[in-house]
Amino acid sequence: MRTSQSIALAGAATIGLAGGVVGTAAGLAAYLGRRSVVVDRGLERPVTVRTVLTGDEPRVWIRGEGAGARGQHSLLFDAPGTVPGEGIGAAPTGHARLGPVLARNGADVLRPVVAVDNGALVAGCTGRMVGWWYTDPAEPGYRVEPIRYDTELGPMDAWIVHPRRPRKKRWAVHVHGRGASPAETFRGIEPFARAGITSLIVTYRNDLGQPAGLNGRYGMGLSESRDVDAAIAEARSRGAERVTLMGWSMGGTASLVSVANGSHRAVIDGLVLESPGADWAGILRDKASEAGLPGWIATAGMMLLACGTVSSGEEDGIDFAALAPEELARSLDVPTLILASPDDRFVPWHGARAIADARPDLVELVSIPGAGHVRLWNVDPERWEGTVLRFVAGLPKPGWRGQ
Repeated sequence: MRTSQSIALAGAATIGLAGGVVGTAAGLAAYLGRRSVVVDRGLERPVTVRTVLTGDEPRVWIRGEGAGARGQHSLLFDAPGTVPGEGIGAAPTGHARLGPVLARNGADVLRPVVAVDNGALVAGCTGRMVGWWYTDPAEPGYRVEPIRYDTELGPMDAWIVHPRRPRKKRWAVHVHGRGASPAETFRGIEPFARAGITSLIVTYRNDLGQPAGLNGRYGMGLSESRDVDAAIAEARSRGAERVTLMGWSMGGTASLVSVANGSHRAVIDGLVLESPGADWAGILRDKASEAGLPGWIATAGMMLLACGTVSSGEEDGIDFAALAPEELARSLDVPTLILASPDDRFVPWHGARAIADARPDLVELVSIPGAGHVRLWNVDPERWEGTVLRFVAGLPKPGWRGQ
């Protein structure tokens, strides 16, 4: 074979290899971008019930991911031989509340069974551990009124929780996180009710049984903030003159966006954020790193989301600049309480810390070490509720705006 032919063939092979590498990289970037906005019903069941001990003090031996998490948690489970159902958040049908870890035996963990709200908890059940505690917003003991509120996508479900001694015209809107359900927010009702604040707990786009957003995907809090605005409008139509936003994870992102440029920002008197998604670019880089991918894969994924090549819940693509912690901090003009843990591995708290560091005049950052993502209440409910109660009870009227 002539030298020129050899070079040509080698060049073609090199181009083909390079093209394959580029194609693989592009695919990984697109996959990472899609995973950040697709609706995930959380159907994985990494926890197995090993043994159930009945009697005056029922206990359960469990094994799997999250089985040994600190504090009190719920186990969403399916009974053996059943078809997985559509329980809270479209996950398993059973719900058991488990107390803190009592003992360990190798990979097995013993926990007290506080209550079994749905299903039969028996050996062989599989499920997953979650931070949600209550299955119904009425369980904390307050009167609850189911309603529908109007959004740009149509009516959506919500619940009004009436405190025993309401403070006139003060409301709060509770916004759950990505892939969760309103049940996530129920454990946050108590301090608001004790402060006399009427709570509006909402579903939003892409929730189970609710209208789908554009492309059936999330908008990293940008799209969802418009549902938060609609919820504030609903509260105002019912007499609210002051509204506090309580956002969990991506619900925290949506709340921050509503404060920054929402149509009802003038009546927002404060924010309470639990494990907020406060740095989406950083979150994607963390996810890439966990998967052993270079940082530029995350950057490429963000570019695909920003230009709309990877579709999301935003028609014009994701505006990552608007979601940067420095921009969210700059837009803040109301007192903000952030509850976050340095041990959060799902949404690391660097975004929350950046906002707190940038706005010490407005932001109080409270850390509960040893807690996972949106699990601070589970580790120390007394401190969590006491901190939130102190903060919301002392909020000034809108118009103070940090002056």
